[in-house]
Amino acid sequence: MTEVFHEQGILFGYRHPQSSATACLLSLFQMTNETLNIWTHLLPFWFFSWRFVSTLQATDILNDSYSWPLLVYMGASCLFPLASSCAHTFSSMSRNARHICYFLDYGAVNLFSLGCAIAYSAYVFPDTLVSTTFHDYYLTLAVLNTIVSIWLSCYSRFFEIQKPGLCKMLRVLAFAFPYTWDSLPILFRDTDHTQETSAKRTSQPHRLPEQTAQARVRVFLFPGESAENEATLYHQKHMAMTLLASFFYSANLPERLAPGRFDYIGHSHQLFHVCVILATHMQMEAILLDKTLRKEWLLAHCRPLLFAQIAGAILLCLIFSLSNIVYFSSALYRIPEPELHKKET
Repeated sequence: MTEVFHEQGILFGYRHPQSSATACLLSLFQMTNETLNIWTHLLPFWFFSWRFVSTLQATDILNDSYSWPLLVYMGASCLFPLASSCAHTFSSMSRNARHICYFLDYGAVNLFSLGCAIAYSAYVFPDTLVSTTFHDYYLTLAVLNTIVSIWLSCYSRFFEIQKPGLCKMLRVLAFAFPYTWDSLPILFRDTDHTQETSAKRTSQPHRLPEQTAQARVRVFLFPGESAENEATLYHQKHMAMTLLASFFYSANLPERLAPGRFDYIGHSHQLFHVCVILATHMQMEAILLDKTLRKEWLLAHCRPLLFAQIAGAILLCLIFSLSNIVYFSSALYRIPEPELHKKET
């Protein structure tokens, strides 16, 4: 098997490295080490698309500007699993096709990251940070993060064979940094409420043990400052599942411990895909709840995102992502093959 197609701990189940497009499509119904990688994102694509279409049908798109960020987020949540399943489907056509497929995959992931930031800016920001300088520049910096992330993730593929450790580190960093930035509103919301709760506790009379226990449970389940917000529990589950997905992506477990045992079912990338989809589902539920439960307060206190802001952010992300994809794709043909694919000795 050509080195560029080989994955650590995966010994069997590889497709021909110069498969035709037809052969790649037929491989969806054959048992290879990519089959479940494809289906673990292809099936969720249809599920998220169904939810997106259902939301579109229930929304007055022209007049309900409050729902625009949600629609952007839900559209992006359909795009990234589709791009991923296509990348895994057609990545065995050639060496360069493999890289280009994943360049496009990374572009879709970055667009999804921006969609998350747009939804978080509209619905998830803590009360104390709404309409602050941080809130005003949050989306702008999210766009800048996508520019850095797409460049870094595409660039990392040029070290895939020569320096696989560096390749993995750069790629994890490329996706971890935008995710961390996007998640700051959730972390600040919990922190702000904890401080507020501590201040209130010092000024309140002594509570009975039963009241204290109830308050603690209430703080864990509903840390939001506005309404009683069960969305927070979904946010917590989403972040936990994302950390688990990061672990599987970085550690190459369990196949690294038992090479050949998990070639077809149960290897780390399949588990990573499952965790990512579960995390996205929980995130979507959290955003929908925040949008509903906080609507009255947000409309009264928050400046809604304008169409020009949303469209401008998406357009900038698309321009820079496509520019990077075109640049790195052309670089594949400029760099001599041995320099790109040879393994260091």
